[in-house]
Amino acid sequence: MSEKHSGLPSDERIVEKPNLPENDVKLVAISESAGESKKFLHSLSIRTFDIKANPKLQKSVESHADIRLLHLPNKCIYSFSEELSKFKNLQFFTVRGINHEISADYPNDVRLNCAVIGKKIICNNRTIAKEILEFAEINGFQLINTKQGYSKCSICILNENVIITDDPSIYKSAQNFFDDILFISKGSVGLKSANYGFIGGCTGKLGKYKIAFNGRIESHTDHNNIIDLLDKYNMTAVELTDKRLEDIGGIIPLTESTS
Repeated sequence: MSEKHSGLPSDERIVEKPNLPENDVKLVAISESAGESKKFLHSLSIRTFDIKANPKLQKSVESHADIRLLHLPNKCIYSFSEELSKFKNLQFFTVRGINHEISADYPNDVRLNCAVIGKKIICNNRTIAKEILEFAEINGFQLINTKQGYSKCSICILNENVIITDDPSIYKSAQNFFDDILFISKGSVGLKSANYGFIGGCTGKLGKYKIAFNGRIESHTDHNNIIDLLDKYNMTAVELTDKRLEDIGGIIPLTESTS
């Protein structure tokens, strides 16, 4: 993190609905390796909480935010218990641990990988941590079960009722729960040390009508459909680099302006 915080400025608050800021975002969680994108975010007066590489994970996801933390309502962040000390600077959150050891072996790398969208959570209920399932039950979330363990990686969230996904299992499972779902092809998003990445891993909201793309939308085979959907819902795209879209583990909004 660029500066240590014991609290938040008076004109800043925690994003109340995870992944769905209402105002301009002020702090995001992002991979430490996303240097060019972080620099661009800083130019927009958005601070970054850098996710450091964990050698227990595969090289392709070792510093991915969507693998290492899960932002939930009630000012709560879940991480792996062994990594809690890495989040000490997020003192304005309640940071809790899950009773799973992080490792490169699936499903131990996806215990926190689910998409929280309003009062819905899309996840593989066989791979997500039991602590998350308990939180969902206690707080009245609707669980949408999918075969895809990398659920958050595979979903670009536009609003509570509109998503983009490149996973057929998610598309099939979620159809009856959203007003609009755009299904796009895989293969256009890069990922270091892997054949390809995922649409959720290269995106994240920066405001109610503003969404970041880690790269050029036009580099995606289905860019026309993506742009049409953004236009349909009055979304402004912020391209963080002028390169091919690249999966960096998502851009997770943590705090936003109060107005």
